[in-house]
Amino acid sequence: MPILRRSLLAAAGASLPMAALAQSGGAGPIRLVVPFAPGGSVDVLARLMAPYLGERLHQEVVVENRTGAAGLIAAENVVQSPANGTSLLVASGGQVTIAAAMPQPLSFDPMRDLVPVTHLVDTPYIFTVGPSLRQPGLNEMIADTKARPGSITYASPGTGSVTHLMMEILNQETGASFLHVPYRGTGQAMADLMSGRVDMTLGSVASVKPALDRNELRAVAAAGHARLAQFPALPTTTELGIPGMDVRVWIGLVTRAGAPAPAIARMDEAVRTVLALPELRARLEPLILVPVGDGPAAFGATLAEDAARWKRVVTRGSITLN
Repeated sequence: MPILRRSLLAAAGASLPMAALAQSGGAGPIRLVVPFAPGGSVDVLARLMAPYLGERLHQEVVVENRTGAAGLIAAENVVQSPANGTSLLVASGGQVTIAAAMPQPLSFDPMRDLVPVTHLVDTPYIFTVGPSLRQPGLNEMIADTKARPGSITYASPGTGSVTHLMMEILNQETGASFLHVPYRGTGQAMADLMSGRVDMTLGSVASVKPALDRNELRAVAAAGHARLAQFPALPTTTELGIPGMDVRVWIGLVTRAGAPAPAIARMDEAVRTVLALPELRARLEPLILVPVGDGPAAFGATLAEDAARWKRVVTRGSITLN
């Protein structure tokens, strides 16, 4: 059973004219379907935004966690929902562009059966290690896995997740051999990382920051070319000689193909308004969730570019979901 938590109940929605409600596909709640367990950046973002969206749309907003299969269970749920624009997947690359790049046939086509609504945020990823590792930095960890393949394990939210594929880029670019340990979301992965059952992870700041603040984990590098203002001493993978790790990691909204254009436009407009609110930005900034909100056309172009990149990585690494 999915974990169901309700956000703001916007009572004003019940009194809206039916014509206004029809623009969103009906008077029922808007579902934000999160493909991971609570605790990761996708879940955190959905729960931060839901109350503001409820106020803006004058409609009930429900956040649902549907875990499993690297988020494909959640994606399939949205594909099978009514095509009225009220069921939206809070997606990262794993459920759309990476899924499209995988060789296994799915029950749906992520790039055809899901359509872009808006690009929510970009979220830089950082390498974080637990108490089991003593290597001072990422290059030392790479050298260790070259000498002893599989000697360092890394946790991911699941096979085919962004973490998994970015770590594959690291292995392919450097000749390293980090051993993948997939989980069904971020919560248990973080618990095992802090306890030393797995050695490291590559994830969003939102997913690791609480443990970093408690000094239970240690950050060793940032993926990409630009240093992070919140971690100015953290070297980047470009600085460490790994330019292929400069990947734009996004979180966005997609919905079932065939959803009415007015419903998509209404949600896009609401998201843009909400992302501009100073009080929400103040909550996103320490998590390094960078607001974008660039609409369905621009987001669609981002998805196409992303899918092409992951196809190259998956083909080169002969990666499967099994």
